[in-house]
Amino acid sequence: MLIDLEDLGDQVIPEVKTLPARISSLEKLAPDVLNFKLRFPPNTPFTFLAGQYVDVIGSGGIRRSYSVANAPASDNQLQLHIRAVQGGAMSDYWFHHAKVNDLVRINGPLGSFFARPLAGLHLVFLATGTGIAPVKAMLEQLATAPAAEQPLSASVYWGGRESQDLYANPSQWHTALRFVPVLSRAPVDWTGARGHVHHSLLSDNPDWANTVVYACGSDAMIQSAKAELKQAGLPSNRFYSDAFVPSGT
Repeated sequence: MLIDLEDLGDQVIPEVKTLPARISSLEKLAPDVLNFKLRFPPNTPFTFLAGQYVDVIGSGGIRRSYSVANAPASDNQLQLHIRAVQGGAMSDYWFHHAKVNDLVRINGPLGSFFARPLAGLHLVFLATGTGIAPVKAMLEQLATAPAAEQPLSASVYWGGRESQDLYANPSQWHTALRFVPVLSRAPVDWTGARGHVHHSLLSDNPDWANTVVYACGSDAMIQSAKAELKQAGLPSNRFYSDAFVPSGT
């Protein structure tokens, strides 16, 4: 028998809990994206790893999964970047009925999308749409990490259809960062990268043997990126992903 164990460094995956939380603020980031901040009751800590996600449990037990868009902080709050889904039951609540102090239930943290040891590696994030949320969380945490735990370099390739889809500047979350915005429906005067995010990475021809990639966004992007990057020379154990799969209405 051969057992292949992944090295998680000193990471301990937190216990999954179901807790009440209240909306402390909401902000429009793009025409179809809202940023919600949620607070937990006093003396009720919610422990998670930057990059993980939570399920929000709505009326009637409906659940929707959202990546946490911030690193753990002393205020014990969560940020969620939520995109509108036409006809979606939870979208109708978030975009038309939600208000400050509303009570929701949170189940989590969930998932294994968090940073492994990065020292000696070139770190690359690939994101589409609100897939930038866990990237933001990981970059915020990385910005406070000791020098010995920093990667050789850090890059973010963030893709959207139009410029309004790229609703933040990742360079604000980590100062030593290369940011490559990519548009698939770029206007004529767009001077940046065009097409798919992983194709922009491929065209930059990185040092594959010493690169690690974290990808978050559409399942189509992740499946294509995984296959093409591995074919280009990325080690098979250096691609981590979190796919956003439609959950219906």
